[in-house]
Amino acid sequence: MFQRLNNLKPYKTETTPCKIKLSSNEDPFELPLWLRDKISKAIKNLPFQRYPDPHSTKLKEVLANFYNVKPENLVLGNGSDELIHLLITIAGDYNKPVMYPVPTFPMYQVSADIVGRKKVEFPLDENFQLKKEKIDEALNKNPVIAFFASPNNPTGNSFDRDLILYTADSGVFTVVDEAYIHFSEKKDFVEEALKRDNLVILRTVSKIGLASIRLGALIAKEEIAYEIDKARLPFNITYPTQIIGEIVLSEGLEEINKHIKIIKLEREKLIKKISEFKKIKVFPSDANFFLIKVPDGDLLHQKLIEKGILIRNMSHLPYMENCLRVSIGKPEENSAFFRALKQISQELDWI
Repeated sequence: MFQRLNNLKPYKTETTPCKIKLSSNEDPFELPLWLRDKISKAIKNLPFQRYPDPHSTKLKEVLANFYNVKPENLVLGNGSDELIHLLITIAGDYNKPVMYPVPTFPMYQVSADIVGRKKVEFPLDENFQLKKEKIDEALNKNPVIAFFASPNNPTGNSFDRDLILYTADSGVFTVVDEAYIHFSEKKDFVEEALKRDNLVILRTVSKIGLASIRLGALIAKEEIAYEIDKARLPFNITYPTQIIGEIVLSEGLEEINKHIKIIKLEREKLIKKISEFKKIKVFPSDANFFLIKVPDGDLLHQKLIEKGILIRNMSHLPYMENCLRVSIGKPEENSAFFRALKQISQELDWI
């Protein structure tokens, strides 16, 4: 019955219990009490016996204002993961493959494998950047859809804009996953998505304080968004998600922007300090995390867990041996991580 899934590698999560959790690229800051109280009152009055608005009308208006687009440019998903799966399910000829660089967000591979689509994976260079010759090799295999996470997860860097547009110009339907764009100074792809028939972008609120409500958005030209939305599962955005999203993304924007500013400052502070360690390589980041490469990734991961600190061991991904991803936490959590890293590094002669 399920032979097609025999070789499926499910998405790997990190669930080891630790006092300090710097492993999932979440916003570490809680919403303020006044905002949570407002949400509680609104949730209390929901008609739980009724289906939610199938079109998420009010939420789309709020998101359209947040992203500076029109509601008609949006398709909403239960997290951007649902939108990734939707696109891989509906895009083009099933005999033509899905294209993406590696290493990158594993859900492109997982969704392709679930529906049985062929994959064209092509490597990034030693600095985790796109290479034109590798893109050309991938394009020669006639993919129908390409995914680019920019900033990329788990590497943290933004990709060469011109090479992404080069892929779209080749005729491949191009998806730019901008899950971490709020932490970057690079230009986004909204303008391109609103004028091209074969380029869309993905956004999520998971990285800016609302990971628990599972809300993603696809931005595209009206005609393209309309076609994609036809394939969306009905009632996929719950009433609580709609209400919480409406409140936080309208009345809580100042709080969200404050969190983003702190996270970016903390990221730069940590990167600067760790860069001084002689045996730890720190990669530049435009996200709310950064990547390090150490002499022994498994050892460092375990020693940090023993000190109650969880980061993400990425060694299981292609080209990422001994690489670990560090999410930015609260300032006191970041300080505790740095102290632990410094102590372990001294013991191992990595400084």
